[in-house]
Amino acid sequence: MNKIVPQSDIYNYLYNENYNGVRGFVSVDEHSNILKTLDDVFEGNRLDYDNTAFKIGNGVDGISKSVGNADTVYGKITYVLDDATGIKIPKDLQIATNAPYTGRGFTGSKNVVLPELVQDTRPFVDGDILGIYDAKTGELTQQFVYDSDLGWLLK
Repeated sequence: MNKIVPQSDIYNYLYNENYNGVRGFVSVDEHSNILKTLDDVFEGNRLDYDNTAFKIGNGVDGISKSVGNADTVYGKITYVLDDATGIKIPKDLQIATNAPYTGRGFTGSKNVVLPELVQDTRPFVDGDILGIYDAKTGELTQQFVYDSDLGWLLK
């Protein structure tokens, strides 16, 4: 499974004890691993929701509330799902107020058919991986592995 993390939250996942697990919209690694650049990840996962923390353009982009330069990196938490009861296809959100959420089990992407899944809170476990990727190339720049005793360790 994968959870995409905006540049602005990477530090929090690495060092803030309140960022201690995965929750929210996620994707199956086999379905989403073809998405490499931040533009592809952004569009394929439909991360263009109101007040998104993802920044793909310079200046004010009309979607996110931020001003300034585009993100240069993004994070991806990759983890093994041992218990599928924590995953569901979201159908309980009102569509009109939650665009680009579709409520149909797939993201609203025009280019990728990606199942839309929500993960209940799942604490990090030994072996979870946090990769930091270059936004333009999709190249892995740094990788961390979670250790329940020591936290995130640079691999």
